[in-house]
Amino acid sequence: MSLEIQEVVVSMSDIEILKLLSVTLTREKQDTLEDELQKYGTATNWTIKQILKQRLSTPTKTVEILEDVFIEKFDKRIQYLEDIVKTARVEISNHQKMAQTVRSMRDKTPFFKPGKLILSQPIIKLNERAVTLSRLDGSVLAVPFDKRSRNRLVEKLEDILRNEKPGVINRKYGRIRITWNKEGFADVDVRAKLSKGP
Repeated sequence: MSLEIQEVVVSMSDIEILKLLSVTLTREKQDTLEDELQKYGTATNWTIKQILKQRLSTPTKTVEILEDVFIEKFDKRIQYLEDIVKTARVEISNHQKMAQTVRSMRDKTPFFKPGKLILSQPIIKLNERAVTLSRLDGSVLAVPFDKRSRNRLVEKLEDILRNEKPGVINRKYGRIRITWNKEGFADVDVRAKLSKGP
């Protein structure tokens, strides 16, 4: 009997995905980002296996059951675990949908391909020029936007960041996905809730 993961459908009418490119990152930043991507991929695949093995059917239960081992193996921040659980559940759901039509996937365990990370505030933050990723050791990795993509979305970025208060979660944007390109830069996708026009 397969474990069913139910998806929550959210109205996309006021949600927009802002697509930005980073500048070419320095070698040091590339190495740091690659470390973070590898950790995220390993943690997500471990979580997928635990969800299926332990038949964990809700995000809350998954976090509760996996928290102690996850903290020891990967990261002590509960928000990081919550983001990993969201990604793992989406991967399982997508795999189950594909397995309905692609016979060869039916007996395989879902697998999250490393190379991207999807995180929420306060671990990742947006400003007009970059996204900043807070690392477990307390350091921060800034991924600056290239000028062209930033200029193309400057009004939307200003709208999202208007009236933002330090230390308060900005509800105008949700999870941010960073996808690594081997050429030395990254795609940055921001899930934004933009103000409605007049």
